[in-house]
Amino acid sequence: MSFVAELKRRNVLKVGAAYLVVAWLLIQVVATLAPQLQLPDWAPRLITLVLLVGFPIAIVMAWVFERAPEGLRIEPAPLGNKRIYAIAGLLAVAAVGWYLKGQSSLPGDTGGADDGPTSVAVLPFANLSGDAEQEFFSDGMTEELLNVLAKIPSLKVAARTSVFEFKDKGGDVRAIGAKLGVSHIVEGSVRRDGPQVRVTAQLIRVADGFHVWSETYDRELKGVFALQDEIARRIAEQLKGSLAVDAAPAARVGIDPVAYDAYLKGRAMYRARRNLPKVIALLEDAVARAPDFAAAWANLSLAREVAYWTTTPLQRIALGEALPGMRAAAERAAALDPSAAITLHALGNVARGDHRYADAERLYLRAIEAEPTYPDVREDYAELLFGVGRDDDSLAAARELVTMEPLVEIFWFRIADLAATLDRQALLDEAVAHMAEAAPDGINTTLAPVSLALYHGRIDEARAGFAAARARAPATIAEDWVMFRWSQGDPAVDDRLARAAAEANTTFAFYAALRGDADLFFTSVAAAGNSHVGYNVYGVMRSPIGQPYLADPRAKQLLRDYGFEAYWREKGWPALCRPVGTDDFECGAPAGEAG
Repeated sequence: MSFVAELKRRNVLKVGAAYLVVAWLLIQVVATLAPQLQLPDWAPRLITLVLLVGFPIAIVMAWVFERAPEGLRIEPAPLGNKRIYAIAGLLAVAAVGWYLKGQSSLPGDTGGADDGPTSVAVLPFANLSGDAEQEFFSDGMTEELLNVLAKIPSLKVAARTSVFEFKDKGGDVRAIGAKLGVSHIVEGSVRRDGPQVRVTAQLIRVADGFHVWSETYDRELKGVFALQDEIARRIAEQLKGSLAVDAAPAARVGIDPVAYDAYLKGRAMYRARRNLPKVIALLEDAVARAPDFAAAWANLSLAREVAYWTTTPLQRIALGEALPGMRAAAERAAALDPSAAITLHALGNVARGDHRYADAERLYLRAIEAEPTYPDVREDYAELLFGVGRDDDSLAAARELVTMEPLVEIFWFRIADLAATLDRQALLDEAVAHMAEAAPDGINTTLAPVSLALYHGRIDEARAGFAAARARAPATIAEDWVMFRWSQGDPAVDDRLARAAAEANTTFAFYAALRGDADLFFTSVAAAGNSHVGYNVYGVMRSPIGQPYLADPRAKQLLRDYGFEAYWREKGWPALCRPVGTDDFECGAPAGEAG
C-alpha cells in the first residue's frame, strides 16, 4: 500500500482539511473581535501560532489513532511513520518561523516594523454627513489628527498631500501602505449632525491588513480637540505596546465650534492659495471667537504674507500693510504655543520680512526639527536660500520638500524658478511636468517657461510663451502681457499706467529692466509698501537681465538696507558678490568675467 493510500485510509487528509477550515474561521473571528475586546496587538498572532502548531499535531494524532467501537486505539503502521513525523516537524518549524519572522509585538519587544522606524499614514476620513459642504470638516479632522501624531518624536508620519492622493479612491490598505512606505494605516469616517459629531477610526497593520484597533466616538463639536487628542493617544498606545512609540502629546483645551469651522475653511482656502482676503477674514473671525487658538493666529500670520503674491493691488491696499499684521499674529501664536512648528514658521516669516535672514533661517530649521512632516515651512526655507544666492542649498531643500509632498504645484515652482534663473532647461522641464501633474489647470505650468525667457532677455521665446499662456488663461496673464508689450515699446499700452504698475509691484521690475529704464527698475525693486518681501531683491537683481544693475551704487545700498550684506558676512557670499575690506562689498561679475 502506498503512503498516500495509507493517509486516506487513516482519514489524515479529511482531518487535515477539516482542521484548516475550522482554524481559518477562528482566525477570522479573532481578527474581527480583537479590536472591540481591546486585545493586545500580539494576542491575535499568538492565537494564530497556536492554531498553526496544532495542525501538525492533529495530523499525527489522525495517523496514530483509529476510532473503534470501544473508543480511540493506537494502530501500528507498517510504513510511513518516519515520513509523517518529518512532515509534522517541518510544519511546526515553519509555523514558529513565520511567527518569529513577522512578530514585532511580543510583550517587551522594542523592535520596529521591518526593523525600520515606526510609521503611520492617516488616510482622508470619509465624510458621511450627507452634505458635501462638510467635506472641509472631514478633511480638517484628517489633517489635525495627522498633525497631532506628527508631534510624537519617534513616529514617522506620511505627509498630508501624499495621503490625500488616495482620497475617495479606496483600495487595499496593504498596497496603499506599501506605496506610502509606512507600517500602519489609520482610516475612518466623520458624521456631523448639528452640534454633534461621530468619528470612527481604526488602525490597520500594513503587513497583513490586520485591524489592530477600532473605535467609534460620539462627541459634541466643542470637544473636537479633545477628541482628536484622544484618538491620537489611543493610536499611540497601540503602537507603544507593540513598537515602543512614545506617548502622545498632552491634550488641548476645547474650541468654539464656529471658530473651528472658520479656521478649517480658511486653512483649506489658504492651502489652495485661493481668495486670500476671504482667508484672512475667516481666520480673523476664528481668533476673535477663540482668542487662545494658537494655530489660527499662526495661520493668520502666514496668510497675510502669502496675500502679497496672490492679490491685486487694490486688494492689498484694502488689507493694509502686511508686516504689522504678520508680526502681531505671530507674536500672539508664540505667546500661546511657542514651540509649535507653525508658530516657528510664522516667526521666521516675520524675521524674513524684517530682513533678518539668518534669524529666519534658524527659525525655519527649528520648525523643521519640531515637525519634520510639516511642509509649508520647507517651501519658505528653500525660497529664502534662493533669495540670498545659495542655489545648491535651495535646490537640495526644495528636493526634500517635493520628495515629501510631490503633488503640490507651488512646491515644484520653487525648483522651476531656480531653474529659470540659472537657465537649466532640463531641470525646468522636470519641474513643469510635475506642476502639470499636481495642478493641470495651474498657470505656473505655462508661466515658468515664460519666466526663463524673460530672465534671460530672449524676447521671441518670451512672446511665444505668452501666446501659449494667454490661450490657457487670458485673465490671469493679462497684466503681465500688458507689461511685456510695454517693455517692448508697444505704443498701444498706456505708459503712465504701466509705470505706476511697475512702481507698485516688485515682480514687475523685470519689465523695467527689459525696457532699459534703470530708475524705474530700482523704484520697482524697492516698491513702496513691499519691504516685507525685500528678500526678493537680490533674486531680481541676480537674474541675467538684472545683473547689469548690480554694480550701480543704488544696488549696493538696497542690498545693505535689506539685510543681505549682514547675512552674507555671517553665512558666506554668493557668486556675484564679494567683500571689499572689512566694511565694504561689491557685486557684479568678477573681474575678467564681465561681458
